Amino acid sequence: MASTFDWVKKNRLILVLFAIGALVRLLYAGAIPAGFNQDEASIGYDAYAILHYGIDRNGIELPIHLIAWGSGQNALYAYLSMPFIWLLGLNELSVRAVNIVFGLVGMIAFYFIAKQLFKYKAAAGTAMFLIAICPWHIMMSRWALESNLFPTLVLLAVWFLFKSIHHPRWFTMFAITITLSLYAYGTAYFFVPVFVLGILVLFIVQKKIKLRTIIWNIGIMIVLGLPILLFLAINRFGKDTIETWLFSIPKLTVPRVEQVSSVFQGDVLQNAVQHFDLLLQVLLSQDDGLLWNAIPPYGYMYPLALPLMLVGFYAVCVRIGSGLRTEQAIIAIWGITAVLMSLITDININRINIIFFPLVLLTLAGLFWLKGQLKYVFPVTLAAFAVFFVLFCGNYFVEYPKKAGPMFYESFGDAVQYASDQTDGTIYVTNNVNMPYIYVLFYERIDPHTFLDTVVYSNPGDPFQFVSSFGRYQFGLPSALESGGNAVYLLSEEDPLPNDLSGYEVREFKHYKVISTASR
Repeated sequence: MASTFDWVKKNRLILVLFAIGALVRLLYAGAIPAGFNQDEASIGYDAYAILHYGIDRNGIELPIHLIAWGSGQNALYAYLSMPFIWLLGLNELSVRAVNIVFGLVGMIAFYFIAKQLFKYKAAAGTAMFLIAICPWHIMMSRWALESNLFPTLVLLAVWFLFKSIHHPRWFTMFAITITLSLYAYGTAYFFVPVFVLGILVLFIVQKKIKLRTIIWNIGIMIVLGLPILLFLAINRFGKDTIETWLFSIPKLTVPRVEQVSSVFQGDVLQNAVQHFDLLLQVLLSQDDGLLWNAIPPYGYMYPLALPLMLVGFYAVCVRIGSGLRTEQAIIAIWGITAVLMSLITDININRINIIFFPLVLLTLAGLFWLKGQLKYVFPVTLAAFAVFFVLFCGNYFVEYPKKAGPMFYESFGDAVQYASDQTDGTIYVTNNVNMPYIYVLFYERIDPHTFLDTVVYSNPGDPFQFVSSFGRYQFGLPSALESGGNAVYLLSEEDPLPNDLSGYEVREFKHYKVISTASR
C-alpha cells in the first residue's frame, strides 16, 4: 500500500492525463456517435447469436471469421464483445465496450512504450498527453468498427517486445498477441508476417534472445495462426467450409481481402504508386473524407502535429547514422512495415490505422528535438495542443452528433422496435438504410435459426448480399398501402408519404416514420 501511494504521489500528472483521456472516451459512449453503424450492428448481432445459439447469422458454428454480408467480417471483436453482451444485454454500449476498453489499455501501453523509448525525463508524461487528446484515438475508441482493434493489439505486442529485451520470457506474450491480431483485421495478413520477420532478424543479429526461444515462439505463432492460414487458402482456392468440434473455417461468397488489396488486381507496381500518392494525401491533409474517421480541421492529430512529425522524421534519420537502440529499431520496423502495407491497400484512415501510433511517436520525437533547439517551443506547443483538444471536444460532443446521426441511421433502431410492436403481420422496411435487415436482427434479437429458415436474398453469392425478406419483414416499400390490412410501414425521411393516410396513424422518429393502422 505504501509503495502504491508513493507511486500515485509521484505520478499524479500522469493519472490526471489518463483520467481526462478516459473521460473523453467514456462520456456518452453509447449515444455518440449518434445512431449505430451497420458494421457495428453486424458484429454485435453475430456475437449475440454465437453466444446464445452457437452459430452466426449464416449458420456457421463458432467461426474463426464471420461471413457477415458475404465477403466477410473479422471475428475477434465479436468474441471479445460476448462478456459485455452477456452482462449488459445486446445494445450499442455493450457492442462498443471492447473498443472503449482497448482505447483505455492503449493509452497505458503507449505511455510505457514511450517511457522506455525516450530518454527525456518528461517524454512519458508528454506521450500520455498526446495520446489522451489524439482525435484519431478518441474517435476509434468510441465505436465498434472491428478493424480498430488491430492497432492496439500491435501496440500491446510491441510493449511485450520491449519488455522481452530485458526479460526474454515476455517474448511469448509478444508471439501470442501479434498472432491474435491476425483475427482482428485483414491488413494484418501482410503486416504481421513482414513485421515479425523484421523483428526476428533484429533480435537474431543483436543476440537479444536465444535461438531456441525464437524457434519455440515461432512454433506458437504457427499453431495459433494456422486457422487463419487455412481460411485464406480455402477462400483463395474456392474450397468448402471446414467444420471441427472446436471451430469452423468458413468459405465466403467473395474474399474481402482480395477486394481491398491490389495484390490481386492488375499492375501491382502502378497500383502501389497510386496508393502511395493517396497515402501522402491522407497523411498531409489529415482527412479521408469519411466523417467517422476524422473531423476537419482537427484531422487525426491536429494541424500543428504535421510539422512536428516531419521534424521527428528528420531527427530519426539523423540518429540512424549513429545507430538506433533496439526499441527505436522496433518502432522503425513498425513504421516501415505500415508504409509497405499501404502500398497494396485501398487507402482510408481505418484501413491504414496501423500507421498512426508510430506517427504520434514521431510527433513526440519532433517536439523534444525542437525543445532542445528553441527555449519556449515546448510549453507553447503543448498549450496549442490543449486549445485544439478543447475545440475538438466541443465539436465532437455538440456538432458531430448532428452530422454523424444520419450516417449512423440515428433513431432507426427505435423505429424498428416500435414498428415490430405495432403488428403481428407484415412489416415493410425502407431500403434507404444500408443493410436494414441487420438492424431488425439486432434490435429484435431474432433467433438466427428463424432468419436462416426464412431469409430471401436478392443477389445471393455477391460480396454484399442484400436481403429481400425474412420472417414477417419485407425490405423495400410497396407502391401503395394495403387496404384493410394490418401491415406496418417504416419509412425514411427520403421516402414520400402516401397521399391518403385516412385510417392510419404516423409515428415520427428523428429521421424515420412508422405508418400503422390507427385502430392499433
